[in-house]
Amino acid sequence: MTDTAAAPSSPPTGPLEDALASLKRDLSKLSTRLKSVDHTVTTECKALTLRLHYPAFRQRKPMMSELVDTVSTYIVNFCLPRQQVADLNEQYGKVSPEEFTTMFEVLRQEAFDLFKRAHVATNRNGEAGELILYLLTEWLLEAPQIVAKMSLKTNTEMPVHGADGVHVRYCAATGRLYIYWGEAKLYGNLDQAITEAAKSIAESLDDKKIKHEITLVKRHLDLSGLKPDAKKAMLDFLDPYGSGYANRHDVISCLVAFDFDAFAAALISETDAEEEFRKLALAKLGEAAPKIAKALKTKGIAHQEVEMFIMPVPSVATLRDLFQDKIGWKHPAAKKAPKKSAVSN
Repeated sequence: MTDTAAAPSSPPTGPLEDALASLKRDLSKLSTRLKSVDHTVTTECKALTLRLHYPAFRQRKPMMSELVDTVSTYIVNFCLPRQQVADLNEQYGKVSPEEFTTMFEVLRQEAFDLFKRAHVATNRNGEAGELILYLLTEWLLEAPQIVAKMSLKTNTEMPVHGADGVHVRYCAATGRLYIYWGEAKLYGNLDQAITEAAKSIAESLDDKKIKHEITLVKRHLDLSGLKPDAKKAMLDFLDPYGSGYANRHDVISCLVAFDFDAFAAALISETDAEEEFRKLALAKLGEAAPKIAKALKTKGIAHQEVEMFIMPVPSVATLRDLFQDKIGWKHPAAKKAPKKSAVSN
């Protein structure tokens, strides 16, 4: 008779479930600035979920500036490790209101500076897409950010590219840990945005890149705010030799923002402008859906679970400029025309 090795016992997941639940925040107030459109649009890619969002209207116009003002208030939580933010919050009531305000302002400025330095380090130009995706993932997918990637991108000794965000959700009913790898794409042209999104998604799912991302998560769990028993349960899902490893599911959360002229069409409509826009946006989604499915199939990822947030805006360039102004990002100086040389007669 041959002895068989006993299967390793899994750490209790209750602490992890409780810990992740405690990290969730009520972000429902975002619905006053970022609207959702219910729809029945599907594709042949059964694992693809399409979500349609747009900036809220006021007096027939989208509130772009107000949207940027709102999302920028979350930049501290997005950029900085959760433990660092928690350490500040613990000072509330222990120091004077003036001192706490100063401490928060210092942290906020650190987040702004970190965001700018990280984008310079990764050759990006200060787009708001990553921040909006972060909020949508925490709000609608109920998956809190577990690692602040932005805080790692400025470390010259640790090249960090890959996913724009890392979020997790534990499902007690299935015993699965869902890890959401974020990708944000902002392009003036929707077709280009779809193509680039599919390309980035495929690249991010490369085994070597996933392993690298998992290593980053494991290495920085100490800054996640999780207690030891919750971290132990989390690591069991991340360790290839852990008993929970097979129950880890990798999901892509993706934001696709693009220029959409329906905002202008809705403005001159004789009917309710926002209602007219919603109709046009739904039609655009129906037109884009098969293109998205085709792009995923072309990259060999038709069966990959993807949560795709489609967000039409009046102008991606305007969204970028508004956000850059908000965080103090200096726009490239416009090139002046060369002076004309004096010509002797």
